[in-house]
Amino acid sequence: MSVQEVLYSLCEYVSIGNVVLLLVCMIIGNFLWSLYDFRGMPPGPRATRAPIIGNLLSFDRGAGDLRNMTNSLRKHYGGIFALQVGSWRMVFAGSPDAVREVLVKRSADYAGRPPFHSFHLETKGGKDIAVGNYGPAWRMHRKLFTTSLRYYLHNVPLLESHISRQVKKLVALFDEEKGSAFNPAVLIKQSVADVITKMTFDEAFNASHPSFDKFFKTLLYSMEDVDLNTQRVALDFFTFTKYLPFETYRKTKEMADYVFNVLKEVVDERNKTFDPSQPTTDLLTALLKARLEAEFDTIEEKQVLLADKYLLNTLTDMFIAGYATVSDTLRWLIVYLVNYPHIQEEIHNALDKVVGSDRTPSLDDRQQLSIIQATIMETLRFTADFTLPHYTLKDTSLCGYRVPKDSVVMVDIKSVHMDPKCWENPTEFNPHRHIDDKGELIVNQGNWLPFSAGRRVCAGEPLAKIEVFLYSSWLLHKFRFIGEEGKPPPSLVPNRGFTVIPKPYKIHAVRRH
Repeated sequence: MSVQEVLYSLCEYVSIGNVVLLLVCMIIGNFLWSLYDFRGMPPGPRATRAPIIGNLLSFDRGAGDLRNMTNSLRKHYGGIFALQVGSWRMVFAGSPDAVREVLVKRSADYAGRPPFHSFHLETKGGKDIAVGNYGPAWRMHRKLFTTSLRYYLHNVPLLESHISRQVKKLVALFDEEKGSAFNPAVLIKQSVADVITKMTFDEAFNASHPSFDKFFKTLLYSMEDVDLNTQRVALDFFTFTKYLPFETYRKTKEMADYVFNVLKEVVDERNKTFDPSQPTTDLLTALLKARLEAEFDTIEEKQVLLADKYLLNTLTDMFIAGYATVSDTLRWLIVYLVNYPHIQEEIHNALDKVVGSDRTPSLDDRQQLSIIQATIMETLRFTADFTLPHYTLKDTSLCGYRVPKDSVVMVDIKSVHMDPKCWENPTEFNPHRHIDDKGELIVNQGNWLPFSAGRRVCAGEPLAKIEVFLYSSWLLHKFRFIGEEGKPPPSLVPNRGFTVIPKPYKIHAVRRH
């Protein structure tokens, strides 16, 4: 039989009816496989799962971020649902019970981080605390981080002097605006950057360093640029994208390389003069001391786990945690106080009573200024969103549902913070929910989770709380913040990048003392 005859016979066989039948069989087969693959798992859109893209068509179209993309799914399936997103099996934990089970009850099962390619590029292969996978190396470096932080936090006068010095400069910069409308974001971010570099490196890396401005602009762009982060999330949904020359991945690698090179230069210089017998004056010294004292079973283990990539990643985590958390919270705090002037007035009255006009606030005032701490807590309750994604390290369960190993789990902190079963009138901005009948701060609230919980709880939480308190108490002692004249108050609707930040706004800082 000739080739022409074979092709003719094939064309006779491949009729429209056969093509339709094949497509129907593929659709049914895909649906049955979806039912089998997700058997016993939380409910979700099974019929719309397609090859390669999974359930991407089930997301709300036109939404710019994960929260808005899943609005319809949350309304339809409730707080817990599962679907296929590109290459990944994904579970959303959005009820108080589910969140507590992931973060606390079964913390070890959910302690991993997904092997997203952007994470790999940003951390030189996942060798960090924030997005590194759970294991011996992660546990050791988290321990080094917490030990070094404890060294530093032990010297409260030194810590307070570092922060207060920069807050005083920020007050002077606000004064230079002479009550006119301005955007405080740049000044706040610059001030917090000065604080975190002083605490981390003392005088070795500060505003006079030639790489300082570019270093923080690079970090800021990586964390806050909505387009960049949206593109990274979209690409990470598909494992094959790491083999393709996407500009987003190239840019991510370039930024990570630059940050690491700058930090390596500073660390190399410090190593030349490091003396463990000298007092601990910064976090880098504390980290080097903790690393020196770490114990290992073998020389090989020590060489691997103390590689420079781990140290540089830990320093990067220090910067991001200390910089983003503090500056974002302060910017949000001003937004909420402008929108709720009666709360700002209450804070001013408390400051006048406790501090007066002859001195400035200090950490010793915290207990008597519970209204400030409570307002910070309420701001964090409103602005917390999803945690970084978790990853199951073994077959496990969630509220009675099956969750297989290697599932990506999104923990929705905001759903807990806005749950009427957890909080009375949760959509009302009310700092007094964090103060008891004696006027003291309520600190052990199981449903307040802006720093996460369990094995993945934010290690820098104690430092962040100290920084935010000192900044907010100083600024509110000196200024009254009001919205831009003739304009609506700053928007409470966020921009979502790597972090959740306010939309750009302007305010007037009117001198009080």
